[in-house]
Amino acid sequence: MVRHLLLDQAETQALEDARHHAASADPDSEEVPADPAPALSEELLLACLPALCLPELAELPNPQVTARRTLHHIANRVHKNPRLATLAADQLHAAADALTTHGRLLSPPAKQDGDCDFDNRLLNLADDLALLSAHPDHLARACTQLAGLEQPAVVSPAPSRTLIRVIGNLDPDHDRPARLLERHNWHRRVQALAALAANPHTPRTAVTDALDGLHPAEPAWISEKADGPDWFLDATAAVPADEGEDDGVLRLISDDELDKYPDPAAVLQSCSPGSTPPPPARSSPEAKPEIALKILLDRCGRNTDRWAALAAAMTFRYDEEKITFGYLLDSLDSTPAGTQKS
Repeated sequence: MVRHLLLDQAETQALEDARHHAASADPDSEEVPADPAPALSEELLLACLPALCLPELAELPNPQVTARRTLHHIANRVHKNPRLATLAADQLHAAADALTTHGRLLSPPAKQDGDCDFDNRLLNLADDLALLSAHPDHLARACTQLAGLEQPAVVSPAPSRTLIRVIGNLDPDHDRPARLLERHNWHRRVQALAALAANPHTPRTAVTDALDGLHPAEPAWISEKADGPDWFLDATAAVPADEGEDDGVLRLISDDELDKYPDPAAVLQSCSPGSTPPPPARSSPEAKPEIALKILLDRCGRNTDRWAALAAAMTFRYDEEKITFGYLLDSLDSTPAGTQKS
């Protein structure tokens, strides 16, 4: 028990004590605060190693859950005590291998409707394996799982006087793809991929294969934010863009801007990334475009089949037949919500 408490709490408490000490120090002092010393000496860390990988949990039932949680707990211990990555490398590698195999962590059940935490579990697993594993096949399969996650929906809000006043002169990069991705926490997939690339045991081909399926904003985030090995950054920069591809950001346009054009729907379509269709402005002239677009974004989400159905509805017999906005939304409900991009 004492070993577990030391591994889980000692370093956290030491950092908290250091912050408290710094806050109470004389603000007029010219003395530069020293970095806090590690809470545990190397001798104490070595004495704690028998408890490091939670061996007492190895035979618990429901291994797909318990093994995943155990692996995550071990990774948190290494984050708190980084020297463990060197002092106990072989032990950590063996534990990660055993837990991944025993819990079949890289063969999870299919995502179920309403399982909002599914993607988060896969992202945490990729992060944990990047930190703890030395098994090339496990690391490569983690890359494949990341590539199979749903694409992010990167949306830039319509400009407003308030937004311009608050950020106009202070944050010129507010609308950059990488910033938009990070603002909505959609950067976690490429953050995990960068961590896997930094693990020397991860096959490079698995990483580069995953790069090919990224949303256009994700390589932008890697280039601007990620600290990866040179080969990874070079491979990201070399990812070819589809012909005519923009940065993948759906930029909403204000009513004032739309009023300047004779065909607002055409303007909206020109601003939509890739095959993403515009809101049904012509078929529903009474609806304000930004309201219609918000409803469509909520209804379609990241379901590529629903977006395709919407695109077809907006072009099929478009000039000959008027349809109501409600009818259009009802027609999308026939597309299963769980459909994902292959």
